Amino acid sequence: MNNYELTEDEVILYENSDLQEYSKIILTSKKLIFEKTETIKAGLFKTRTETKIADIIMLDNIKTYNNKPQIHQKNCDVFMQTIDKNFSLRFSGIIEAKKFVTKIVDAITGTSMFKRGAEKIKDTFNTVDDVLGFNTRDTVKGVIENGFVGTLLKGTKKNKK
Repeated sequence: MNNYELTEDEVILYENSDLQEYSKIILTSKKLIFEKTETIKAGLFKTRTETKIADIIMLDNIKTYNNKPQIHQKNCDVFMQTIDKNFSLRFSGIIEAKKFVTKIVDAITGTSMFKRGAEKIKDTFNTVDDVLGFNTRDTVKGVIENGFVGTLLKGTKKNKK
């Protein structure tokens, strides 16, 4: 991280130096930084390596559709769509690619994978409630408290009144 300085409100979320295209990738809370290491001849028989910033992508420039960042993983490959260009990264393994995708989506959306999953479940229950016309949460609560038959009998007693 010698070539890039963090701002006051920026933190490092992820680092990986095991990519094919770049020597290092750094994900901060605001940017995605790509570094490349170049070998430079320093004399007749001497060489030295120098690390330079190859590209910086602001997280705000990553496209979203239906509040979902356009970042897709397929095995070890991660595909991203930005305002300027589309590109792909190849990670050393599927797990490392998944870690990166999870971290960058968390950074862009400002929520964790757990919260996004909970929101999907809530939305599903709300859709079912709208379609069926009754409160599924109360029904499930009644089945847990009173059993299936008790819930049906209480439901029919309420309907008779």
